[in-house]
Amino acid sequence: MNNTEKIFLSLRWACFAVLLIAVVLRLGLAGSRPASTQEPETAAEPSAQAAEAAQYYPTLLYTPPDHGGLLTAEDTELVSVRNMAGAVYDPEALLTEPLDFPLSDEPMILIVHTHATEAYTPADGDDYTAAGAYRTTDTNHNVVRVGQALARRLNDNGIPTLHDTTLHDVPGYDDAYERAAAVISRYLEEYPSIRMVIDVHRDAALDENGSEVAVNCSIGDREAAQMMLVMGTDAAGLEHPGWRGNLSMALKLQAWCEKTSPGCFRPLQLRAERYNQYLTPYSILLEVGAAGNTLRQALCSAEFFADRLTDLLLQG
Repeated sequence: MNNTEKIFLSLRWACFAVLLIAVVLRLGLAGSRPASTQEPETAAEPSAQAAEAAQYYPTLLYTPPDHGGLLTAEDTELVSVRNMAGAVYDPEALLTEPLDFPLSDEPMILIVHTHATEAYTPADGDDYTAAGAYRTTDTNHNVVRVGQALARRLNDNGIPTLHDTTLHDVPGYDDAYERAAAVISRYLEEYPSIRMVIDVHRDAALDENGSEVAVNCSIGDREAAQMMLVMGTDAAGLEHPGWRGNLSMALKLQAWCEKTSPGCFRPLQLRAERYNQYLTPYSILLEVGAAGNTLRQALCSAEFFADRLTDLLLQG
C-alpha cells in the first residue's frame, strides 16, 4: 500500500468516526428531551374507541345527574293535574312508560311559538316597543327570546334542536295554530328525525286589582318564573291518537323538574284541544312565567328546563 492509499484510508476512517460521534450525540439528546416535547407517532390518528364515541356526542357534552334510575310510580305525587278535558288515563303507567326517543346527530327537537309576541313586564333595562298589552314583535324581548335560550342550552348539551322564530300571531290570534301547524309540518318533512315540538308561551293572570300577576319560584339561588305544561287530548272530537304519549313525556318532565327544584311548576292543565300536539310523538306546550314576570326570570327557567329535559333524554 503506497502513501496515497494510506492517507485516503485514514480520511475515510476519520469521517466515519465523526459521523458515529454525531449519531451518538443525537441519540443522547433525544433521550434526555422532556417527554412533553417528544412527538407522538400517531398523534393525528384518533383511536377507534374515540371515533365510535363521537357518534354519540351528546353524552360527551353533558353529564346528567344520577337520579337513581327512571322515575317511579311514587313520583306521580310530584305532578298535580287539572283534568279540564275529563280524559281517562293512568298517571302511574304513563310516568313509568319507557321513552322511545333515540339519540341522533340530526335535529330531534323543534321549538316554535304560536303566540310569539307574548312579552313580560319590562325590568332590568328590558324595555321594548309594545304591540299591545305585554306584547311586542321584537324577538329580543318576547317569548322568542325564551325559546332562543332554550334551544341554545339544548344544543350546548348535545341535543340537536331547531328554533323557528315566526310570529304566528301576527296580525292576530285568529288561525295562529293553523299557521303554526303548516310551518311545523314543513320542518317535519325536511327533518323526519324530529321527535318533539315544544311550543313556548307565557301565561297571563290578573289579581283583584286588575294588575298582572307574577308567578315566581326559586331555582337554586336564582329568582325564576314558574312554568306550566298545557297538554291536549282528543276530547274535543279531533283526531289525536297519541295524546297519552305526549302526556307521558309531560308527566316525566314535570316530575323530574319538581324532584330537582320543588315549586318550579304550576299544576299541569289537561285540555280538550289538540294544540298541534298530534303532529309528533312527544309534543308539549310550555308556558314560561306570566305577564307579571320579567324576561330575566323566564330565561332562568328556560335554561333549567333544558337541563332537565336533557337528563331524561340521556338517561331515559
